[in-house]
Amino acid sequence: MLANSYPVFATPYNSAGICVKENTSLSTLSLPPLPFLSFPRLPASSENTSGLRYQALDLAAQGKLEQALKVAQRIPDETERFDTLSNIADNLAAAGKISEALKFVQSIENQGQRLQIISNISNNLAALGKVDQALKVAGTIEDNNQKFWAVRSIAIKLAEVGRIPQSLLIVAKQLKTNDEKCSTLSGVAVKLAEVGQDSQAVQLAKTIEDESWQSSTLNQISLQLLEGKKLTQALQIANSITDESQKASTLHEIVVNLADSSQFTQALQIAQTINSNSQKASALIKIAARYRKNKQPSQALPLIAQALELTQKYDVEYEKASLLREIADEYRRLGEKEKALEVLSQVDALEGN
Repeated sequence: MLANSYPVFATPYNSAGICVKENTSLSTLSLPPLPFLSFPRLPASSENTSGLRYQALDLAAQGKLEQALKVAQRIPDETERFDTLSNIADNLAAAGKISEALKFVQSIENQGQRLQIISNISNNLAALGKVDQALKVAGTIEDNNQKFWAVRSIAIKLAEVGRIPQSLLIVAKQLKTNDEKCSTLSGVAVKLAEVGQDSQAVQLAKTIEDESWQSSTLNQISLQLLEGKKLTQALQIANSITDESQKASTLHEIVVNLADSSQFTQALQIAQTINSNSQKASALIKIAARYRKNKQPSQALPLIAQALELTQKYDVEYEKASLLREIADEYRRLGEKEKALEVLSQVDALEGN
């Protein structure tokens, strides 16, 4: 059993009723509106990027921040410009000059860059253990949604560097809504899995009372472990997911991963345990496709036939049509043209053609 596989800590992570059960499905929080770090590179101009960068950093080191900003804003490459502005602000904050850093950031023209740099400063301060200062910096963000994401980022950064109690205190004390707390606990748990703290990640996820959030979190942890080649643990966690849809989705991803690495026996065993006709059919199609690519058509055809049988029992028409197209395509690739046309006729019937 999963509960016996991971040690139980003396004090539960989530003893304060953080992220409680609600009678609603998984809510979606508004994502940050700008992908701040995705800056296109602009054509080089006559000005030397390296020279401008050096000049801006040197002026900032001398305390001439207004001049440094003017020089940095002239850097033609947007990514280099952002990096330079970010370095200046980070250096000021690291030296304890938080007010100067924030004043400098507020003078930056690009709003997306301003928000990202403030978030970076707060994360860096959190990583150094300066949690109060990190929260103070995040608190300067006027937009409440952006402020939440900055605070969430601080909590996750603290967990990443091993400061889990402080991370959870932020969740309990700084976040207002249940969705914000659930989202942040989920992010912390997944981050713990990413840095190899598997048992802590699972235990934290299990404290999330909201079933949708807990299942989603366990799904991400399971896939993270699968990526790290920890199949046994990934499968164990997947089977512990209480939401049947999330469990089926997670098992499907595990099957696809195994099939892609030609571990057919395990892939088939797990596929047959999926308690969803559509997810099981999709998994069988993926295994069949891998058999076909390995030039093993005799192994692929029975799986396609089983997938077709499962799909015909499915009653969500647009998903059923999509699966039937995949099946028809596999039949065609396997040289079964009549079968492919027969399946495509079912698609036409569904779509009223």
